[in-house]
Formats: sequence, structure tokens, C-alpha cells
Amino acid sequence: MLQTTKELKNMAITEFSLDSIVELQKVIQYHSDLYYNKNTSKISDKEYDDLLKKLEKLEEKFSDELNYAGIKKTANLVWIEVVESSFQKVKHSRPMTSLWNTYNEEDLQDFNERVIKNIWGENADVNYILEFKFDGLWVELIYKNWELTQAITRWNGVEWEDVTQNILQIENIPKTIAYKKHLEVRGEVVMPISSFNMLNEEAKNTWWKIFSNPRNAASWSLRMKDNRVTKKRKLQFFAYDLANFSEFVEEEQKESYFDVIKDLEKLWFDISSFFERSEDIWEVINKIQNFWDIKSKIDFEIDWLVLKVDNIDLWEQIGYTQHHPRYCIAYKFPAEILTTDIISVVHQVWRTGAITPVANLEPINIWWAIIRRATLHNYEECEKLWINEWDSVFIKRAGEVIPKIIWLASKQQEGYILPPSNCPSCNTEVIKDEEKVRFYCPNSEWCFEQQKHKLIYAVGKGWLNIDGLGKAQVEQFLKLWFISDLYSVFTLEEKADEILALEWFQEKSVKNLIIAINDRKNIDITTLLISLAIPWVGKKTASELSKLFIWSENLLNFNYSQEQLEDLEDIWPEIANNMIEFFNLEKSKILLEKLVNILDITYYEEKIIENTNHVFYDKKVCITWSFENYKRPDLVKMLEEVWWKFVSSVSKNTDFLVAWEKAWSKLKKANDLWVKVLNVEEFIKEI
Repeated sequence: MLQTTKELKNMAITEFSLDSIVELQKVIQYHSDLYYNKNTSKISDKEYDDLLKKLEKLEEKFSDELNYAGIKKTANLVWIEVVESSFQKVKHSRPMTSLWNTYNEEDLQDFNERVIKNIWGENADVNYILEFKFDGLWVELIYKNWELTQAITRWNGVEWEDVTQNILQIENIPKTIAYKKHLEVRGEVVMPISSFNMLNEEAKNTWWKIFSNPRNAASWSLRMKDNRVTKKRKLQFFAYDLANFSEFVEEEQKESYFDVIKDLEKLWFDISSFFERSEDIWEVINKIQNFWDIKSKIDFEIDWLVLKVDNIDLWEQIGYTQHHPRYCIAYKFPAEILTTDIISVVHQVWRTGAITPVANLEPINIWWAIIRRATLHNYEECEKLWINEWDSVFIKRAGEVIPKIIWLASKQQEGYILPPSNCPSCNTEVIKDEEKVRFYCPNSEWCFEQQKHKLIYAVGKGWLNIDGLGKAQVEQFLKLWFISDLYSVFTLEEKADEILALEWFQEKSVKNLIIAINDRKNIDITTLLISLAIPWVGKKTASELSKLFIWSENLLNFNYSQEQLEDLEDIWPEIANNMIEFFNLEKSKILLEKLVNILDITYYEEKIIENTNHVFYDKKVCITWSFENYKRPDLVKMLEEVWWKFVSSVSKNTDFLVAWEKAWSKLKKANDLWVKVLNVEEFIKEI
């Protein structure tokens, strides 16, 4: 069936016949049954959605032919035939409808235009609420005379299962509330990722069921006949709706969806921790673009954000379809999880000596990029996931993060990926770090791969940023012994004739490379510390450590103790130890002496004097996302040069807002708080 799924997924609309449409219906039903009844899956949500949308188009295109052949359309059904359950079935008061979804910002703008057209027929701003869509199990809690009397979960579009006794085992569900009238609270039961990982780790040791994702684990746990098991699973409930919504709104005289959900919070229900009102669609898009950092810190699976018109009175006016309401839409993070096969595994040696497995994949398109490789992080992860070459796996890509294998889809080869006994680069015997899960090569001085990655890290974008000296050039120059360490990079001009003799190099490109290298000889102490590739010393850490380097003597005769280093902000014992270890190496001392002689280094005290009088020195600056000719990360980097303090939102403590003309909400808030507003041209001029 999995092969059939791939074939149907890759077929163009024009290639389908009536028989293949029926086959597509069966495939979708098969994967629905896996997801809802067997608490597992063999394809990602995105792949399932793509199949469903393809079926919708086919059933619309071939509507007459399907009717004539007596083939029932299934794409717009919001229910699913499921296996028999041991739980009692009950009718529920308000049918559950689906949400229409999108994967891009253009669709959000189209949605906004349709909303406005249905309301006023002309341009206007609409207030929206943006909140999590938890990847859990739908549940409705029924309260009468202060008390929880019944809990039901979805069975189909009209009937639900009674799971009251199991719901009572979930700690964050209030058993009594300060509301005497009838109340039907809807939300989702989820399993925290941390609990999910612990559950599967325990299962691996006891041969209990291993779950493919937290949603399936939550569903299975809530439906256990022994509710003591449910209690042990540490499930949580989040409220986001009411089955008797209209009744509550009328009784409590509410006009805003925001106020309704906040009332549930006052009744001691947990709600989405990300629950924000936006004044227009542009503010919504801005929040989505800034959402990746929030998403990475959540202990739940969040693959959607739900966008909903805040004004309840407008809902009927905006309307409904048979399938979904028109006043809300789900934004799904684009092409984040898909399935593919592991073709082979390479053992990558990094600049710190750590060795990690990297999977070569059957190429797959994720978020407009062809993905051929994915990280496996460490060998303990390979054992936990029980994956090997040729296995089919789920991979995930969020934002610009390197794709990661997150779970096994189907097993093709026994066993799991093992670490190498010797370094793939220099053949030194690999060591297991007893205090950590990593395996590493101890040959830090002469291991080719370690040296290569140290130099790639140093000369790359963000640090030295030497144009014309990328990964391929660094590797080639190392193999030819044109470079061997950071100092030799700055002396590449001596090898200009030899570089020119190489294939792909021309006189102009060599000249530009030498110019770029010489330009980087003027360097501040923070950038130099980063470029030395000391383990765990990144931008924030180097900025703090730079305070120790008043002049060259501090580089050449580093004599700070572990305690002195740890007294600095955010300097952990491991970072302090790495600093001391690096500066005590004879090889490091020789390198630093040569660098001091060839570079023009700006030390901490000079940097303070240089930037103290700058307009942005020690100021809090907020920058909106959209500009015609500039990207926000580039503008933020400009601020780094003048000791900025970047903030993501406007408050009374913000000193400047750099904004484009349509940044409605931030502009309004800045004006209300008397925050100075600059356009991008004024900002560039000040910089």
C-alpha cells in the first residue's frame, strides 16, 4: 500500500482515470484508519493533506462521470469509518467541523480579502486571534451545577465516545468550576514531548508498545480500559472552544472570541500559551514569521496555528461551507514532515572532533528545497529510533534548520546504525565520552576533517565572511597545503600564482579573493575569538569573553583562572575549561603570536571608546520584518557593530522602532508610547 501511495502522490491530475480515483479514495481511507484507529502512520500530515486535496480536485473535475458510475465522493466528508470501540457512544450537541488550511502567507492574504469582502465589500482591517492548534485528541467536557459530569471524545461527525473515567485522571482538568450553568468545554488532550520520550524509552526496555508520535500516544493512553495507566501517562488538556458557544456568548454578553477563551482561563482551564490578538493580517503574518523560536521551546507537538476572526457577531455574516467555517483558517507550517528512505550513512567528523551519523536520503522536496541528507545527531539516537540503512523514515525541517530524522516509518533492515571504531578521516581510534553520548576523534591537531571544519566555520558568513573562500575552496586549499590554519588564510596572497593555475580560478576571482582576505585583517576581538573555533564559544559567549582582552598581551599570555572565567555572565564550567585548554596549547600560542603580528585587532577597551557616542549605543531597537530592499537579519547585523540591544516587540522601554509604512500595529503602539520611529533609509544613514 505504501508503494501505491507514492505512485498516486506523484501522478498528475491529467493521468487519473475513474479506477485510479477509486484507488486514491481507498489509499486515503487506509491512512485515515492507521491514524485514527491504530494510532500510527506511514505518511506525514502534509502528504495526507496533499492526497486529500488532489482527491477534491479529481472529484470536482470528474463529478459527472463519478455520479454516472455510481461512485460516492468522499473528499468532503468530515467523519471517518472507524473500528468498533469498547466505549459507550453518545450524541453531542454541536457537530464537529473541520478547518480549512494553508501552508503559505499568500493564502492568508487571500483569506483576509474574502473575510473583508463578506463583511463590508471594501478594504478594512479585521482583528484576528492567533493560537496553537495542538496535535492531540479532541475532547468535550460537560459541566452541570459546578461539576464535571461527562467527558466525550470524537467518534465520527455526530457520535462521541464516553471517556469520563479516564478524563478524571488528567490532573490539569478542573473537576469543579466556579460556573453553575450548563457548560460544554472543548479542547485537546495532548502528551508532552518529554513524557512521550520517557514513555518510549520505558517501552523499549519492557517490550511495551512504541508509539510513532505524541498524538498517537495520547489517543491510546486516553482510551485505555485501565484508567490507572491513563493517570501515569501525564496527559494534559487545553481548552479552545465551547459546544454550547452561542448559549454562553448570549448569557455572558460576549462580543469577542478572545474574551470567551479568557473566561475559560479564569475558570481554571489551561488554554493556548500563544493566544494573541492582531489588528490586521500583516501583524498576523509578522507573528508567524517570528514564531520559530517560540515553537522550538514548546513541550508539545504544534504543527498548526489557527487564525480566527475575533468579532463573534461577524461569524454568521462571513458564513460557512459544508466542510468548514469561513471565519477561521489553519496555518500549517510548510512541508515540515515527510517520509523518505535512507540510502546510506556517512560518519561525519566535526571541528570539535565529535563524530555523528548523517543519512543520505532518497531525494525529497521539503519547503521548496530538495533534501538529500539529514542529521541523526548521535548514535544513541540511532539506537532509540532503531533505524538502519534502507529503512523508511519521517524527516522534519522547520525554518532553516537542518532536516532531522524523527521516527521510523517502516523497517527494511534489522539492527541500527553503529559508531565507527576508528576516525573516518585520520584513522585514530574513536573515544566514547563517558559523561556524554558523543563519540569523538582525539586527534585535534592533525585530523584533516577537524581542521577543515574549523576553517570553514571561521571564514564563513557571520564571522570573517571572506567572499570567494567557501567550503569547496577551503577543502581544496587544505589538500594542496596552501592553508593549514587560520594564520595561513591571511597569507594566501603568497599562493596567488599557484591558485591561478588551478581549474575554475581566473585572474579576477583570485584578485577579489585576496582583496576580501586583506579587508578582514581589520578585526575586532569578538570576531577573532569566534574564528578560533574554540568549542562552545559562539557569538554571545565571545562577546562576553572579549571583556577580558584589553590589549594583545591578554591574547599572548592568557592567565585567567577557571573561577575568573565563570564569574562572567553565561560562561559555564565547560566553556571556561575549553578556553584554558586552548590557550595553554603550544600550537595555539604560536598561532596567536602570528595572528597578532598580521592582524589589526580592535580590543575591548578600544571598541567601547569607539562606539560610546553612537546614536544606537546601548539602545533598545525594534525592527519590523518587511522592507523592499533589505532583510531584517542584515539590519540586525548592522546594529551588532554599534553595540545594539535588539528587541522583538515595542514597549515603553524601547528606544527606536525601525518600521516600514504598513507596520500598522507596531507603528500605532510606538506612537502611543512616544517611541522614536525611523524608516529604513534614516536607519541606514544613522548606522
